[in-house]
Amino acid sequence: MHLSRVSFQNFRNFQNLDLEFDQGFVILAGPNGMGKTNFLEGIYWGAALRKFPDSKLAQLLKDQENFYRVKLEAGEEILELVCEQESEKLKFGYKHNGQKVSRSKYTGHLPVISFLPEDLNLLTHSPNCRRRFLNEAISAVSHEYRYNLSQYEKALKQRNLALETKTDLQIWDELLANYGSHITRERSQFTSFINAKLASILANLSPDQKLSTIVYLASGVINKAEFLQKLSDNKNKDQLILTTSVGPHRDDFEIIDNQHTIVGYLSRGQLRSITLALKILEREYVEQKLKKAPIMLLDDVFSEFDQKHQTDLIEFLKTLDQVFLTTAHLEEVEKFLPREAQKYNVKAGQITKI
Repeated sequence: MHLSRVSFQNFRNFQNLDLEFDQGFVILAGPNGMGKTNFLEGIYWGAALRKFPDSKLAQLLKDQENFYRVKLEAGEEILELVCEQESEKLKFGYKHNGQKVSRSKYTGHLPVISFLPEDLNLLTHSPNCRRRFLNEAISAVSHEYRYNLSQYEKALKQRNLALETKTDLQIWDELLANYGSHITRERSQFTSFINAKLASILANLSPDQKLSTIVYLASGVINKAEFLQKLSDNKNKDQLILTTSVGPHRDDFEIIDNQHTIVGYLSRGQLRSITLALKILEREYVEQKLKKAPIMLLDDVFSEFDQKHQTDLIEFLKTLDQVFLTTAHLEEVEKFLPREAQKYNVKAGQITKI
């Protein structure tokens, strides 16, 4: 599967954009601050309704405009997202193949995977980064997971509000246990998938590296009754700190090597190898579940790898139907690219073919 056409109106710093693409590598080059990341985010948002980590919904609308449109065409799949600003609120509309659909039925048709600068610190920064990795992979393949995650987040906000106002928690505990147990189960299954394949991937990327294993640190429980009991056991603590202390929103994972966590023991290059391995396995998971290769979005991460891993990364990317890769230094990337790579220059909200 590949994007054949991308159209934006008033999205970020793009007034009007309408581009056609072929399969393979699409390289977007230009100085920082010109719109390269914005373009990738438009694809990510338009396909998965997931924004990049540091973005806010209001920032997606071009300054001084009151609506934006994102339209993506990939084979027989056409996705169109429209956002209108009404007073202080944003109103969204969704179309799939020309027909109006709900938000839940809009996503899942066009799988995308992102590889962002934040992902380079996946193993060393906050658990939020690692939960985002879990959510991106599983959300790409499971409508049920997307629904459960959305409902869990809504119930969590209400339970935290109930803790602050000292009102009854029972209804929110029921909802958290119901949705949270499903989220925990799917995360557990995904991390088991990674463990079954991680060693073989790392053997190619970093042959001198010892056997590594991913350990899922679940704060929730797969069984709903046990989840409810865990919430009950922590009720007094939660009432004291005025927030919910257990559940998938507190999940984490770590990579261990010889029974200790790798962070603090491995070099920066070795950590990069494991991060790349996790992204490769995310791709394999999505393709295995959906029977189609996802589109890959890489935002200025290529230069962060040494030459060996740059070569490994390109070889991995060649196995995908389509890759969008941004760079501020085209000359550093060109020597690794296939001759047929499509190259574009991005400058002040304009994208032109090189």
